[in-house]
Amino acid sequence: MNDTDIQQDLRDYYGSIVPGDSVRTSKLVAAAIGARRGWSTSGTWARPRLFVGVAAAVTVALVAGVGFAAWRTGPNGGLPGGPAGSPSASASAATSSMPSASLIDVATATPVANATETAAQSPSATRHAATSATPAGQFSATDSMDKAYDTATLLLDGRVLMTGDSKRVAFGNYTVSVYTTAAELYDPATGKFSPTGSMVQPQGGATVTRLADGRVLFAGGAEFSSSGGQLVITRLATAELYDPTTGTFSMTGSMTHPRNDHTAALLHSGEVLIAGGDMNSSDEDKTAELYDSATGTFKPTGDMTKGRAMARSVTLADGHVLVLGYFSGTTVTSSAEIYDPIIGTFSSAGSMTTARMSPAVTLLQDGRVLIASGQVPYEVAPPELFDPATGAFTPTGSFITERSITAGALLGDGRVLFAGGTWTAQMGRVQPEPAGGRVAVALSGGAAARALAFADFGGAPTPTAGAGVPGATAPSTTLSSAELFDPATGRFVKTGSMRTPRAGNTVTVLLDGRVLITGGDATGLTAELYQP
Repeated sequence: MNDTDIQQDLRDYYGSIVPGDSVRTSKLVAAAIGARRGWSTSGTWARPRLFVGVAAAVTVALVAGVGFAAWRTGPNGGLPGGPAGSPSASASAATSSMPSASLIDVATATPVANATETAAQSPSATRHAATSATPAGQFSATDSMDKAYDTATLLLDGRVLMTGDSKRVAFGNYTVSVYTTAAELYDPATGKFSPTGSMVQPQGGATVTRLADGRVLFAGGAEFSSSGGQLVITRLATAELYDPTTGTFSMTGSMTHPRNDHTAALLHSGEVLIAGGDMNSSDEDKTAELYDSATGTFKPTGDMTKGRAMARSVTLADGHVLVLGYFSGTTVTSSAEIYDPIIGTFSSAGSMTTARMSPAVTLLQDGRVLIASGQVPYEVAPPELFDPATGAFTPTGSFITERSITAGALLGDGRVLFAGGTWTAQMGRVQPEPAGGRVAVALSGGAAARALAFADFGGAPTPTAGAGVPGATAPSTTLSSAELFDPATGRFVKTGSMRTPRAGNTVTVLLDGRVLITGGDATGLTAELYQP
């Protein structure tokens, strides 16, 4: 047997013991054999030193391989911190879009190549192992919900909490959507939804934030009543918590201000920054406050530079919080600001390239922020990037199909998935999505032209109010198409289409890397899974 045979046999053997680390083991074996070659001379010492080298390779490979396997499948999946049996808060944020915390090679910060085989042999990864045979880039059906929920929150154990069911209720001369207290859980291991405890009170428009300890904070919102036939909207200051270990909701301390359409961000300290929203007046709120999960209380912090409603916020890699976009009265603006958690103050962060409200905001793996969609008067705002290193907003690639009322999901490979949304023929033009590229069809062409424009969407258009053309209507449609943003190229590319057209749907990256899409369809009840 020569050196090549020995090296291959050892690779095969140790690869069968720790498949996820077989490459690392092989390198250790090769290094030991190489060292043996350097030590060996012709004569009687050559063969004994061969066995010494091979024995050293065996010992090192076993210790490294077994040690790495034990570390990787430990309670924190090879990541520091966190209680046994669940990832730490920082680990959860970093790995919720990865195939699994226990499948990450920390030497390269990338998923292990042989993920399926490793998951099958790793007890901590079994629950979240990919179970779908769906081809990459395609969607598949999963269980339907009992209610039409509009919020989805990934829990630390991999399940997804669904809340925000609503029903139409008449108040005087008005009919509005009123939220109920219903809630459900989605289990990726079974692909099923099941009931959980009910909320203490319905909180439509509340912010939903998963805390570092795994509980979920619901803050603020609005409730409706009538007076003399008129609709009365009362903003709420109340808040409650969901505990996934007991499946129950309970009240916590109240905010210092009643708020609706506000924004919330989890800070690195574990506190939650609550900012802006609509108050019980005609003005947008500029105040902000912090929730301390240890004491269950809120306390004021510095005010924003502007009152903001329907804004979005994201915690940056350095711990600062970017807050951008807002709707004030009838005005949509492009301004942004930064919250400094150390000194508790806001400062201007310049302006986006386009005014927008309620945009889809995604923190990329390189620390930049992708800002996409978000409605502005008469058109859909084009995507752009914010770079914290320079403080600059810059345009990036355009959607293949313009879409609003959509959200982005950061995948494990760094790309961002956008699925569904609403497309509207704006500014007196129609922009369908034909196979050969974008085509503009003038509204003056009448019903036949509009029908032709929508032929590629596979659905009927819904007429909406005029879009800057006297006497014209701007047809709109709910999309089933999906696309991916690649930060490396700054371009959007097509991926498979959803089984059902959706707008305002939720997108949640599961611990196994798949993406759960819920609601936003005609019934609001169906769900499906995307396989990256």
